Amino acid sequence: MSEAVTVTSPQSTTVVIGMAAVLITVAVAWWHQRVTGRNRVPTKWRRVGEISEMTIYPLKSGRGVELKEAFCTDLGLRTVIDQTTELLDRTFLVFGSDDRTYMTAARFPKMLLITITPESDGIVTFRAPDMPELQYKIPDSSEGLTTSTCIVWWSEVVKTLDCGEEAATWFSRFILGKDKGARLGYYPQENPEFRRDISKVKLTAFQQHYKKLNDDDVGAYTYLSGFMLLSESTMDDLRSRLPERLRDLSHRRFRGNFIARNTIPYEEDKWDWVRVGEQAIFRTVKPCTRCTIVNVDPETAVRDPEMEPLRTLRSYRLVTTPGAKDVEGVDPIMGVYLGLRIPGVVKEGDPIYVGYDQ
Repeated sequence: MSEAVTVTSPQSTTVVIGMAAVLITVAVAWWHQRVTGRNRVPTKWRRVGEISEMTIYPLKSGRGVELKEAFCTDLGLRTVIDQTTELLDRTFLVFGSDDRTYMTAARFPKMLLITITPESDGIVTFRAPDMPELQYKIPDSSEGLTTSTCIVWWSEVVKTLDCGEEAATWFSRFILGKDKGARLGYYPQENPEFRRDISKVKLTAFQQHYKKLNDDDVGAYTYLSGFMLLSESTMDDLRSRLPERLRDLSHRRFRGNFIARNTIPYEEDKWDWVRVGEQAIFRTVKPCTRCTIVNVDPETAVRDPEMEPLRTLRSYRLVTTPGAKDVEGVDPIMGVYLGLRIPGVVKEGDPIYVGYDQ
């Protein structure tokens, strides 16, 4: 069983904060979408399933935090714990102190064992096997803190707040087994200077083949989008193709934000407009391709000796669309990226709808 922390945000707190923050945004976005041709929001919706689980990964490559309720923002899922504490998807990341390159579980599988627990008063607690707890207070702003840079996908340089020496030592000792070498960075969502300028990197190559993918769809330190959806039925079909020893493979290997139930296997590949609950509206902007992280058991941090399930996925889930397969290579598809078009509150159990009047 996953050790992800389950956070149930008080409904009244989330709804008041969420609705107050985006009431005008929703109205303006709705009007804009309704009058812009092919980007017009559908008026008819067909129910295709419901949300069985919602998860955020505040630490990139760390263990997930399961949610009962959250707010969809342009940077990803956000949960409010109290007036001073909130968590947002992929806002912490670890990077090398020398080469400045971001560190993930693809190279350092132990990172999957790091948990993050929200406390009160803006404090989060990091835990890992055989390590003392590390408490860190999320900064209210970037004033007075060291702004650093690190290198992520396709040599993209991003800004991050350096979380200090205590955090650097803790992460270095757990991941690298020494006192130095790793540093913890944080993304201050309120600071526009930290927004990624992805027009300068390889995203433009993807946009040539995935026309619905916008620059604004990228999250904090996510890959290409702040939201990823995976269906239980798709996972069931994959399990049926795997060796017997992996027939209970967990969907947590695929690190989805939304897990959908009661859907047709792989049907999500064909969805366009998607609504979750009564407020949040998305577009399916791109298939989610997979790397070697899925070969690592998130409960043990042990890599599969036969490179499964990636090997099986490559046998039947490669991109075949002309042009798109040139940028995707041999990375197989499992799940879809969603781009937020209208923000809103979402809850576990919410119905999932697909627009069909366009």
